[in-house]
Amino acid sequence: MNKKICILPVVSLVFISHISMANPDVTSREYKLLLEPSLFDHASEAAQVNNYFSTLKPIIEQAIARDVTGTMSLDKTRTVKFFDTHASCQLKRLGYAFRERIYNGNSEVTLKFRSPDRYIADFEDVSSPTQGAKTKLEADMGVKGSNPFNVVYSHSTKAPNTRTINNFKDINTHFPEFESTYGLSDAVPLAQVGNLTITEQVYKGAHIDLGSFDAELSITLWYAGTPLANTLPLIAEASFKYEDNSADYSKKVVQRAKLAFEGMQTINAWNATNATTKTQSVYQYNPNFCTQ
Repeated sequence: MNKKICILPVVSLVFISHISMANPDVTSREYKLLLEPSLFDHASEAAQVNNYFSTLKPIIEQAIARDVTGTMSLDKTRTVKFFDTHASCQLKRLGYAFRERIYNGNSEVTLKFRSPDRYIADFEDVSSPTQGAKTKLEADMGVKGSNPFNVVYSHSTKAPNTRTINNFKDINTHFPEFESTYGLSDAVPLAQVGNLTITEQVYKGAHIDLGSFDAELSITLWYAGTPLANTLPLIAEASFKYEDNSADYSKKVVQRAKLAFEGMQTINAWNATNATTKTQSVYQYNPNFCTQ
């Protein structure tokens, strides 16, 4: 009898630990919908973004019976580059993407792993010792084929960067656990995916009242290179997201978010057809980049 009393607390502790590990917190939820790029051009993009928003606002408000407040204006312009190994695309094959953003002359790199399985995504160690690094586990909701609510989980860390991206040393320095897991040599060269440099225009300022959370609405336009007045974006995307470090989302919040996302999908005149994700579009920009 004493032997059983001694064993039970140990088993209980192991079980509690297992539960903790098996329930990773999704601290960010983002809903993404690609728009038709031909409906925008660089010279008139602000007016076109607000034309879309004026169409979107009453549809979301009717769908969730709550307010959408604010207006859309240009929040930031950034340069975006993706890197991978030329021909073999080793990062892509592993389920990773490595991105550099430059804003006001400051570089920030992000290492991101994606999986349809929340647990698999969370188990990938993307931690960074770089001062100022931030890690999150996010659920990305989008449209894929005939599925109007496709969920992919991304585990990512963004870190301030002062390095010029040339080879895997520039990844391994920021993300040593990634290096420990996959053992990719510092000397393996990295190339800019598709030789594509993106000018990113991000419009913000509107919020969706979901109840205990407000979701921030964004319109993002990606241009190949430096856009001229009549340049059409390579990619246009509408999205909204909300975050909670405790992942304590109520049933009403997530239901309203889903209804808002479904409402966005009804605006056929603006929505892209046969769309892919932004990252997939970058890899498809030059389809020979990943060809051995």
